Amino acid sequence: MKALSTLLSLFLISSICYSQKKNENKVIVNSRNSVEIYSNVLSAEIKQIIDKNAEKALKDPLINSLSIGLYVNNVSYNFNYGELTKGKGDTPTPNTIYEIASITKTFVGTLAAKAVLEGKLNLEDDIRKYLPGLYPNLEHNGNPIRIKHLLTHTSGMPSGILGANETLINLDEIKFNEAYTSLENKQTKTKFLYELSKLKITDKPGANFNYSNSGTNLMGYILELVYMKPFQELILDEIVSKAKMNETYFHVPIEKENNLANGYLLNKPMPKSNLAITLWGAEGALKTTTADMLKYIHYQFKNSKIIKESHKKIFEIDTDYWIGYYWWIISNQNHDLHYRHDGGISRAKSVLAIFPEKKIGISIITNQSSKTINEKLSQLTYNIYNELKTN
Repeated sequence: MKALSTLLSLFLISSICYSQKKNENKVIVNSRNSVEIYSNVLSAEIKQIIDKNAEKALKDPLINSLSIGLYVNNVSYNFNYGELTKGKGDTPTPNTIYEIASITKTFVGTLAAKAVLEGKLNLEDDIRKYLPGLYPNLEHNGNPIRIKHLLTHTSGMPSGILGANETLINLDEIKFNEAYTSLENKQTKTKFLYELSKLKITDKPGANFNYSNSGTNLMGYILELVYMKPFQELILDEIVSKAKMNETYFHVPIEKENNLANGYLLNKPMPKSNLAITLWGAEGALKTTTADMLKYIHYQFKNSKIIKESHKKIFEIDTDYWIGYYWWIISNQNHDLHYRHDGGISRAKSVLAIFPEKKIGISIITNQSSKTINEKLSQLTYNIYNELKTN
């Protein structure tokens, strides 16, 4: 790893070719569209580590493809494996667009951190301070939901769809996802706010962790109100643009639709998500490429006040297992300190992990979904990191 410090001035993504006068570093895109720097021995070793671990993961019959973005000491690598469509030979590329689902929440958290630093939000404020109309119900025994509770999934709000009475228990994974997606597609902002006014909070806000997509959408709505600008425009202008992510969207342009990866649940084709249309899309509506995820990782390593604030520990879920502005902040279970978020939708799974002490960032995406793939990608992430840090 020490030898890589000489490459601090080199930031390489996808098929860029860059050379220095005294020390050439050629970037070659091979048949798998993987970025390699052959002139540096450690870079070749990095490729061997990624190849070995990816090959092992692809033996799982539910993982057809893998796009792996790796950031090491300011150098970015993009590796792609397998097939987006089984039997078609359509290997993903650095420009393949994926739905990254709940990783979107880290963008929301970063925008919220910006709002706090600008004095537009206060973590300790009752959220009703920012909401138009009356919501006397958004409290429990006199304890209000505060901004920090939305950011840490401790608001007491339900995990899923507000006002949904349908029972989805005893359904298999495919039928559950189809039924849940159908309910999501019926949501509107008007209905959301109506159901919010009727919601009964049964737990003291700030007491218990309960992952909440509805709480994240409410955070998106509040950000929209304090900035007086549409939420999705805010994310694109204040985070995506600042990170120079040119292929990241809530709504994929028509001319780019062919780059959007098809998606599967347990090998069954699944439709595209409508999360960016029904509500604010804060819970998981962004689509992006591995090349752009590498830019996002680079952005997370910037020593800016906003990034520092967004990585701040707010609520401890377990020993040395915190949540900040939607980021998981983990340094227990024999893990080095890292910031992490996973993304899961019925057509894709992803993991994003940033290890600040080793200056390593890892993004892994597959266009397959199932409960078991979550753990597979998690283990793949840690296997890659543990091998990299010892080299």
